[in-house]
Amino acid sequence: MCLAIPSKVVEINDDRVIVERYGERLEVNTGLMSEPLTVGDYVVLRARTHVVAKMDPQAAREALLLFNELAERLADDIEFKSNHEAP
Repeated sequence: MCLAIPSKVVEINDDRVIVERYGERLEVNTGLMSEPLTVGDYVVLRARTHVVAKMDPQAAREALLLFNELAERLADDIEFKSNHEAP
């Protein structure tokens, strides 16, 4: 299973862009895109190497809020389990 985390375009270099998500920067190829990208656009990546779709900014924000909530719940669950392990 693959999760498509929205990535924000922060730099454009010909047919490649630098995107950022959760502090991680990746240089990815835009050859599969038919529409131009601009700095600030949100995109979906395939295998951390290619942009495959542009996202509506509101949809990207909503998806990131859900990912943040999921990460918090997982962190809480991991902390709970580590504090309640059997001896």
